[in-house]
Formats: sequence, structure tokens, C-alpha cells
Amino acid sequence: MRPLGRTASLVSGGSARLARIDKELELAYGTPESELGNQSDPLDECVYIILSFQTDVARLKASWESLRKRFPSWHEVRRARVRSIAASIRSSGLQVQKAERIKALLSKVEELTGSLSLDSLRALNDGDAESFLLKLPGLSWKGARCVLLYSLGHERFPVDGNAFRILRRTGVLSAQSVYRRRELHDALELSVPAARRRAFHVNLVVHGQRICLPVAPKCQACSLRRFCPRIGLDSRFEVEPSTGRQQRSAPRGGT
Repeated sequence: MRPLGRTASLVSGGSARLARIDKELELAYGTPESELGNQSDPLDECVYIILSFQTDVARLKASWESLRKRFPSWHEVRRARVRSIAASIRSSGLQVQKAERIKALLSKVEELTGSLSLDSLRALNDGDAESFLLKLPGLSWKGARCVLLYSLGHERFPVDGNAFRILRRTGVLSAQSVYRRRELHDALELSVPAARRRAFHVNLVVHGQRICLPVAPKCQACSLRRFCPRIGLDSRFEVEPSTGRQQRSAPRGGT
């Protein structure tokens, strides 16, 4: 792995820790990509990413299925009222905000490409495709890189909220790291071998959904517990590395 960059608030020795986490999560999960439901069509994936904001995979999938059942084509979504779209994606939460973003995204795609399709991105190189995607409403670096990874077959490493939370708690990132800094996303991507980016991203998302939860993480069941310093977690989530049993100790700082 390449050395981690200081500007992205990555700790010294983070490369070795990152490689170990990748190995342990692969052993634990084996890259169950089908669980996440990401889309092979780039426009589909853009909408899917918008729906994924601040929700879990189960509610994300439910809202996606409801949206596609109510509106079989993106042209219908483009013409629909925000309240109608919002009603169909209620299960994902923040439905009005997401409905507005979806309509704005579809409008921008049609403006830039002349159609409701992003298939033209398949002919672009990685940098040009990412630059295009970042022009679309509702897509951050993480969202754009998910589209590049899942729909366009590029070797990218999206850092979502699950990955950020896990890598901060495990000490790859410092407690002061800021998610909305592009250099953090770039430094992490450069620190993961291209051939491991897709699998590692999938396993981090699955681990964050199953075990390393935002609230009340299941530390006693965590495959990383033997070496995780649990940064930001209080004594309720301490475990004895040799037994996996919970124990109490002093807090390790704020979340």
C-alpha cells in the first residue's frame, strides 16, 4: 500500500492497520455484494445513491423497489410532482429532500446529455467520468465513486459513512478527521490496492450495517475486536480481546 497522507488526518501506521482490516473483513464476510443492491446502470445507481442517504440497506431496497414500481421509467419520475415521488420513497426517510434531489438530478442529466441516460460515460476515462458525475445534484465524491465502481467498472474506493465510522474507530483515521474533506477520500483510496478496492468497500459497508453500528455497536461480535482501540466509544462497548466478553473501562473520548 502507498503511504498515508498527513493532510487527510490519517494516522501513522495506518497502512498496515488498513491492510489487516481488509484481510479480517474478507475472512468474515467474503464480499457479499448482492446484499447491497447497487445498480449496474449508471443513472439507476445515481438515484440509488441518493436514496441511500441516512438509511440502512433494508429501507433503501424497499424505497428503491417502491419507486420503480410506482414509476417504471425515469421520464415518469422527471414529470412527477415531488410529493408523489416522496410518497413512493417514504420508507427511506428524508423523502421530500430526496425526491427534490432526484428530480434535480434527472433534469441535469437531460440538460447535459439530451436524454435520461448516462451510458455515454462508459466511453470516458476515469477522471472525465468523475468530473461529469460531480456536476450532478445529489452526488458527492462518495456517490460519484460508487457509480464509477458499481456501474462503470472503475477501480475506485468510495468512502461512505460506514467506512468512515469503522476506520475512525479502528484508528486508521484520527478522531479529528473530517468526512467532508476530499483529501481524506483521496488518501484512503490511494492506500488501498486497486484490486482490493471493490471488495474492501463492500465488506466495510456490510460490517457497518451488521456490527459497527452508529449507536450501540456489537463490539463483542466484531471480527476486529482483537486490535480495535474503539476510538470514540465509551466503556459500555469495551471487550476483553482474549474472551470477547464486555468489560468496563475509562471512556476513550468523544464520538
